[in-house]
Amino acid sequence: MADDEGASPRELVVEACRRDQQHLIEQVLDGMSEKTNEEVAEFFNSVKDALGNYALHICALYGSYDVMDALFDIQYFECDPVTRVDQDTPLHVAVRYANEKDPELGLEMISMMCEAGCDPRVRNKPGQKPIDLVFGDNTELKSVLQKAEYVLNENIQQEQEDGDENAGSASDSE
Repeated sequence: MADDEGASPRELVVEACRRDQQHLIEQVLDGMSEKTNEEVAEFFNSVKDALGNYALHICALYGSYDVMDALFDIQYFECDPVTRVDQDTPLHVAVRYANEKDPELGLEMISMMCEAGCDPRVRNKPGQKPIDLVFGDNTELKSVLQKAEYVLNENIQQEQEDGDENAGSASDSE
């Protein structure tokens, strides 16, 4: 009987990511209205295609900007999963998309990914960060990745400094 029901939620998400069909993401989300935000995120974070690519990898591979944007709206959504074989993040895949298929759309995806919290400092299995994959002198793409890395490094440094200050003030009050 299950065969008569159509595609599973997982299959719908994979298809949405491949074909940039945001309405399919909305359909899956509508079916999860009774779930908590954590349960919804757990489901979306576990969706993979037959090759082991997570939802964001699939979006980056096919240039599915609108679906990617919808996924980032899911609370607790993991934006830096890595592939099993190459340990690539979605940013690695998006840089390849920008290099090989559509530089403008690739740049837009990468900008959105960095704004959403994807980490450009993560290295894949060969030890490359996404910026290391940028072809030639694509200064605009390199700039987006460098700025995102700088912001993340500054936030970590600021958190460490704030943590030291807080630790000091807490001990002063004892």
